[in-house]
Amino acid sequence: PAPSAAPAGTRTRPETDTERLVSAVWAEVLDGADFGVDDDFFDVGGHSLLAIKVVARLRRRLPSPVAVVDLFKHPTVRELAAFADGGAAGPRGLLHELTPRRARAELTYVCVPYGGGAAVAYQPLADALPATHALWAVAIPGHDVGLEEDRLPLEEVADRCVREILEKVRGPLALYGHCGVGSALTVAIARRLEAAGRRLEAVYIGAIFPFARPGNRVLAALSRVARREYLRSDRSYANWLTSMGLDMSELDPGQARHIIRNMREDTEAAEEYFTGLFESAVEPLRAPVISVAGERDPATEYFEERYREWHFLSPTAAVVELDEAGHFFLKYRAQELAEIVTRTHLALETGEPASGPNWRLHDTSRLNPSARPAPARGSLAGPQPSMRRFLVVAGGQLLSIMGSALTEFAIPIWIYLTTGSLAQFALLAVLGLVPGMVVAPLAGAIVDRSDRRTVMLGGDFAALGTQLLLGVLLWTGNLQTWHVYPLLALLSVALTFQRLAYSSAVPQLVPKRHLGHANGIVQMAGGMTQLIVPLAAAGLMAVVGLGGILVLDVVSYVFAIAVTLLVRFPRAMAWRRKEPVMTELVAGFRYSWGELGFRRMLLFFAVLNVFLSPLFLMISPLVLSFAGLQDVGRISFLSGLGVLLGGLAMTVWGGPGHDRMRAVLWCTLALAAFCLVTGLRPDLVTVGVGAFGMSLWVTLLNGVYATIVQVKVPQRFHGRVFALNTLIAWSTLPLGFGLVAPYGAAVFDPLLAPDGPLASTVGALIGTGAGRG
Repeated sequence: PAPSAAPAGTRTRPETDTERLVSAVWAEVLDGADFGVDDDFFDVGGHSLLAIKVVARLRRRLPSPVAVVDLFKHPTVRELAAFADGGAAGPRGLLHELTPRRARAELTYVCVPYGGGAAVAYQPLADALPATHALWAVAIPGHDVGLEEDRLPLEEVADRCVREILEKVRGPLALYGHCGVGSALTVAIARRLEAAGRRLEAVYIGAIFPFARPGNRVLAALSRVARREYLRSDRSYANWLTSMGLDMSELDPGQARHIIRNMREDTEAAEEYFTGLFESAVEPLRAPVISVAGERDPATEYFEERYREWHFLSPTAAVVELDEAGHFFLKYRAQELAEIVTRTHLALETGEPASGPNWRLHDTSRLNPSARPAPARGSLAGPQPSMRRFLVVAGGQLLSIMGSALTEFAIPIWIYLTTGSLAQFALLAVLGLVPGMVVAPLAGAIVDRSDRRTVMLGGDFAALGTQLLLGVLLWTGNLQTWHVYPLLALLSVALTFQRLAYSSAVPQLVPKRHLGHANGIVQMAGGMTQLIVPLAAAGLMAVVGLGGILVLDVVSYVFAIAVTLLVRFPRAMAWRRKEPVMTELVAGFRYSWGELGFRRMLLFFAVLNVFLSPLFLMISPLVLSFAGLQDVGRISFLSGLGVLLGGLAMTVWGGPGHDRMRAVLWCTLALAAFCLVTGLRPDLVTVGVGAFGMSLWVTLLNGVYATIVQVKVPQRFHGRVFALNTLIAWSTLPLGFGLVAPYGAAVFDPLLAPDGPLASTVGALIGTGAGRG
C-alpha cells in the first residue's frame, strides 16, 4: 500500500537521544520519508527487508541490541526507543507472539521459519488469521541480523522451543513449518511435545517434503561431490532465491550474506536430521501431517505422490494444493494459507471436503498405525524405488551413452581422414545435431505419455540396430560414405528418445527424498563422458580404428538393454512436462520476444553461433593438418577440461551481481581472443591453450546467460524460456556447421597456400600450407 503518515501538523518530533537515533536510522532507510515518533514503520513505507536494514544499523549504534521481531512488535519510533532503553535487557525467549495477546484462543499455532528466515516471516499469516486464533513464531538463534547470537544444534533449539511452549501456550495447539529447516525443526518439536503428553491438532508442513542423503556412506559422499553444494557461492544462492520469489537486492551485501549462509547451514542441518530419522525407528505421531504444496513450486513437484512420505512419521497424511502458488506463498498468499491451516485438520476429523476459491484438499492417506508405509500412488505391489536400483540402470545407460559418444566423435574424423573433405565432415556434424533437435518436442510428448522403460528400450534397440548396421557394412568392407549420413541421422533421433526417457525415469528409480543427489550423479556422469570420451576415441581410432569402436559401442548397448530388461521399474511418478510442448513454446516466445532486452540477447546469441560453431567444429581438422589422432584426443581432452573448470568457476563465482549482459560481452571478447590464439601457429601447445580457453570462456558466457534468465524471469517460466532460447540460438548452428565451416575453409585455404595472395602478410604471422586456411 502507498505510504501514509499522520498529517504534518500533528506529528510529534523525537525528544530523547534514543528516539532521535532511531528516527535518523528510519530516515536513512526510508529515503528521507517524513514521519513522527508515533507513526507506524510499516505505514510510512517500511517492509520486512527494510526492517532488516534498520536493526542492522541500530545494532552498531545502540548500546542494547534490538531484533527484527522487536520492530514488528514495537513499530513506532517511540515504542522501539522505549524498548531499547529498558525492554531489550535480559534473556530472550525463542517464541514471539505475533497476534494480539488473547486470554483464550480457540487454536494457537507455533510456526518455524524457513532456512535463513526470521520469526517475522509469519507476520502476514498472523495478520490473516481469525481473531479467535493466536500465532507464536520461533526465532532460531543466529538468524536475526540485529543480535549477536551463536547458532545452536537443531535438537537443542527443539528442546528450548518445547520448554517455552509448555510454559507459555495454553489450549489447543497446531504446528506449522515452512521449507527445509522449518519442516525438520517442526517435526523435532512435534515428537517432543507428544512424548511430553501435549496433544497436537495437526502438524502443517509447507513447501517441502522430507529430504535426506543416501544411507550408504560412499554413495552419500559421491552424491555430495556430484552436487557440488560445498562449492556453490553465496551469489548462486541469491540468484536461486530471486528466481523463487525472494529478492534480497534491497539488503546490504553483508546482511544478504548473513541470511544466505544461515540458509545453507540450516539446509544441511535439516538434511542431517531427516537422514537420521529415516535410518532409525520413529515413534509415530498421533497428529496428522498435512502438506501444503504450491502448484508452481519446484520444491514440491510430485506432491500427488510425495505427501505419503510423511507416513514414516504419522499414520495420517494429507496434501493441500494452492493454485498458481510458488515457493514463498507464506509471504504472498497469507490469506489463503490462513484458511488452509484453520479448516483442513477439521475436515480430516469430520471427513468433509475442504477447499477455497484457489485451494483444495487434494488427497488424504490413512494407515493402521502398526502398518508399514503404503507403496507409491498407483501401485498395489511391486518394486520400490531405491538408490541401488537407480545405480544399476544408470551404470548401463552410462556405458551406452559413452559408447554412442565414442561413435559420434569417431565417425566424422573417419570421414575426414577417408575423404579429406571438410564439407562432408561438417555435414556429419549437422546430421548429428539437427534431427535430434527437430524431433525433441515430439520425443518429449511421447515420453510424457508412455512407459519410460519401454521408450528407453526402444531408443536403445534403435541405436543398437543403427550401430550394428554401420558396423556390419564396415566390417564387410561395404561401407560407403553416403551410408553414414542416414544412419547418423537415425542415431541422433534414437539417442534423443533414449536420453529424454532416461532423465524422466530417474524420479521413478530413486526414493524422491534422494532425487537431488541422484540428479547430481547423472550430471557428473555426463561431465565425465564429455571429458574422457574424446581422448579415448582418438586413442582407440589410432589403435583399433572405427571398426573396433563400433564393436565396443554394440557391446555397450547390449549390456544397457540387458540391464534395462532385467530391472523392474517402480510404478512411481516420473518427471513430465507441465504443459503441452506448443503451449510452452508459444508462452516462451510471447514472454521473451515481448521484452526488448531479451529480444536483443536472443539475436546476439543467434548471430554469435553462426560464426562460433564452425570454430569449435574445425579444431579436430586443424590438429589433423599437422599432427595425429592421439593429438586430436589430447586437444579434445583440454577442451573438455575447459568446460569442467568453467562450470566449477561459475559454481564458485555465481556470476556478476549486476550488468550481466555486459559480462556476457566481456566473456565474448575473451572467447574471441582464445579463438585467435588457436589459429596462430601449427603447434599443439598453442592450439591446446586456445581450445582450452575457448571452452572455458564459452562455458562462463553460457553460465552468465543462464543467470540472466534465472534472475529476470519468474521460476515458473524458466523451462519454456530456456527451451525457446535454446531453439533460437541453436537454429543457426547448421549455418555455421554446414556453410561457414566448409566454404570458409574453401575460400581461405588457397589464400594461405605457400604461394597464395596472403602468404606474405597473414601467412607471415600464422604460417602457410595445409590447415592454415
